[in-house]
Amino acid sequence: FVRRVHRFLESATSLWYRPEVLGVEHLSDRASLVVSTHNGGFWMPDVYTLLVAFWRRFGPETPLHGLMHSFALRLPVLGRLWRKLGAIPAHPDCARMAFEADRPVLVCPGGDVDALKPWRRRHEVSFGERRGFVRTALRHRVPIVPVVSVGAHEVFFVLNDGRRWAEATGFARVFRVKSVPFAFGLPFGITPAGFFNLPFPSKVVQRVLPPIAFDEPPEAAGDPAVVERCFERIRAEMQAALDELAARRRWPILG
Repeated sequence: FVRRVHRFLESATSLWYRPEVLGVEHLSDRASLVVSTHNGGFWMPDVYTLLVAFWRRFGPETPLHGLMHSFALRLPVLGRLWRKLGAIPAHPDCARMAFEADRPVLVCPGGDVDALKPWRRRHEVSFGERRGFVRTALRHRVPIVPVVSVGAHEVFFVLNDGRRWAEATGFARVFRVKSVPFAFGLPFGITPAGFFNLPFPSKVVQRVLPPIAFDEPPEAAGDPAVVERCFERIRAEMQAALDELAARRRWPILG
């Protein structure tokens, strides 16, 4: 199944996003935590282009698990599809089992807040207060492999923050999402969170950074000061790499 999906995604992403994935040699097929920025809302172009790069390097038979929101995994058709591709619930126990099986795990700590941030902030690493991924890496002593991208947040134009709207409509309470902004896309113009719109064919450029290994004991996961220090190092390295990619980008969508 993954082999068939790989062929389809490779063709579709090559045609639509013209992806460049730099530093693919830093990816591993062993236990590691791949920490990526999250863009493009529901369309997740950077997730799919990274999957294609991983399978191209290690083969479609090599597992890569992705931590995903439980609501997304319960969707009738897409949830089953994502599970068959390796998605697992975003829970520490699921990550632990994957690491015990010596498998890499992909996480996008920013979630919907990062994936749906306003257009003017598209080149920011937006993880908010989320530190769980750092504690997970420290607890299981696995390296963190950071990934950043440009272009993936240009598949539609996010117009506002969307946090107040999420609270007012009850989405925050019912679906556990913090942001439901309005976005402009084709062919339906302005819609909530870009739903029903097709993605613009934006050129996506990703960079996989060298792994970060912290020389800390597992119990350091319970020390807020250590966790915050590690978090700041990860965020700073990712932001510097993202700034560099953004500086090279000449035009939105076109690249």
